[in-house]
Amino acid sequence: MQQRALICLLAAGCMSAHMAHAECAARRPFCEALPDRSNPNAAIFVGVVKEVLPPPPAVIASSPGNASPGIAPTGRRLTGDPVPQISKCYPVVRLQVIEVFSGVNLGDFEVRLTSDHFLGCVPRQVPAMGLGEVWLVDAYRNVRDQQWYTSLCQPTKVADQAAEELTTLRAWAAGQRLPAHFSGEVFNSSTAKFLAGVRVYLRGEQQTLSAVTDDRGRFVIENVAPGVYEAAADVIGFQGPVKVDLTRSWCGQRMLRVK
Repeated sequence: MQQRALICLLAAGCMSAHMAHAECAARRPFCEALPDRSNPNAAIFVGVVKEVLPPPPAVIASSPGNASPGIAPTGRRLTGDPVPQISKCYPVVRLQVIEVFSGVNLGDFEVRLTSDHFLGCVPRQVPAMGLGEVWLVDAYRNVRDQQWYTSLCQPTKVADQAAEELTTLRAWAAGQRLPAHFSGEVFNSSTAKFLAGVRVYLRGEQQTLSAVTDDRGRFVIENVAPGVYEAAADVIGFQGPVKVDLTRSWCGQRMLRVK
């Protein structure tokens, strides 16, 4: 009972170990955020799962010399007692790298699976990797412990479900550029509904393109040349225009809001 109470009290501390990385922007596709080969702490590759190690049991130990409040045998904190430290219980996956895009070499690679959500210091919603499966892995190296991790900020997924991502990465690795596209939704803030049948314009110096939203308020404009554009929805109350920079990115996604 006491150990269970300690785990609950210290779960927040384990979560904070990776909060700096977890405070990322909304996950962006590779076509919008192409890899950066100059970053030694980022790895993008295709790998085959060779071994999956479940998270070890939580181990609680005291941090010596720490005068912060501790926890008495009764469960109450005592000022001046050592602060208990709980082990980080990450699942570990070992893969064989078979295709490299950035940050690693062919061969073996070990990565810890983590996320922003913990229960008893075991991360939840991590990639469900199975033996023999082929995965597109996007990982980061923690500069403090020099271990590799996945997180909710990276689009790690089974290779069979990553056709669009792999097409983008392979074109980028070959020095090619794919035609850009712009997508999103038109949303009415007053009614909290997505708007169907609204024409969306993407205006640039060299071209103006358009598309009409579907019954869910979504739109896609294909074959956009590189450049800086302004997006606008042809509907009363539109809050815009919205700048869309496709100079380096191969795609962009925005929600166009209407009052």
